[in-house]
Amino acid sequence: MTAQPDPKTRMAPRPRRIDDPPAATVMRWLARGWLDFRSHPAQAISYGTMLALLGWGGIALLWHWGLSWMILPALAGAMLVGPAATVGIYRISRLAMGREGRLASPGQVALAGAILMVLMLTWLRAATLIFAVFFGLVPFSGFTETLLSLLQSPQGIATVVTGTLIGGLFAAFTFAISAFSIPMLVDHELDCFSAMALSFSATIHNFKLAVTWGATVSGAILIGVCTGFVGLIFLFPLLGFATWHAYCDLFHGETQHDDHAS
Repeated sequence: MTAQPDPKTRMAPRPRRIDDPPAATVMRWLARGWLDFRSHPAQAISYGTMLALLGWGGIALLWHWGLSWMILPALAGAMLVGPAATVGIYRISRLAMGREGRLASPGQVALAGAILMVLMLTWLRAATLIFAVFFGLVPFSGFTETLLSLLQSPQGIATVVTGTLIGGLFAAFTFAISAFSIPMLVDHELDCFSAMALSFSATIHNFKLAVTWGATVSGAILIGVCTGFVGLIFLFPLLGFATWHAYCDLFHGETQHDDHAS
């Protein structure tokens, strides 16, 4: 199929409400994502491998710099910028649907990535301050010692609870503004802030569905991390493909796929 310019890329999409059961809708998105994965396995695994290598490299650097206590906050922060890392995945799915290969709003995609990076850095600063509030201004210990302190002391439990609540707010807000705005900017000539507002609107108007999708993504990423990032080699591109189809479903009512991928 030859990719053709789509005049609709100049029109801002509007989110629709999906009344199907959330679990069934999420499974439909994952099924469409799996079809894209099967159609482009080499590209998909390459993206997943790249992410795993970045994860291994990041942890190695933190350990080498004596910042192993930052591993857990850094992993949580990396999830905030995850949507920006899937641009290439969205492009593959977009091409599979017969659309243009170029990014519709490359500069705005970069701006969205920068905003997510700022949110990640803000979270890392907040995590450091939370730790300091409960443990004081003392030298941070290594990863194992920090983990034991968090799980075996009253102030550690308080740190975990507070960090989870504040981190959850960061994650919820970031998910709402970025879950569908990044694929939208790949697909439409639109400014970053309008795309984020539309993504937020889609999340609010499909709240149960958004919670189900967010929990699915978080659970899959947790599995990937717990397998030493090996699972992410497969789960990361699958989630990226599925997110593209989630965007198409929410903003265009599209869940079609090329016949050759069936």
